[in-house]
Amino acid sequence: MKRIFIPASLCVLLCFAHFSSSPAQTPSGPSIVLPERSFDFKDVEEGKIVEHAFKVLNKGNQVLEIRSVNPG
Repeated sequence: MKRIFIPASLCVLLCFAHFSSSPAQTPSGPSIVLPERSFDFKDVEEGKIVEHAFKVLNKGNQVLEIRSVNPG
């Protein structure tokens, strides 16, 4: 059996959009939020295919563009 651990960097190593602040100190732009930062598959039988989906939320007031993802 193999032990597989997928860190949040699997889904999170992104090219982030530029963030900006307005003069009133109210943040504007995209704001990425990851409710789950890692996932542990525990023991997995060799040859078995496993998958997990990470939620990526935009809590900002502009479009969040994810231009690339690099598995970690």
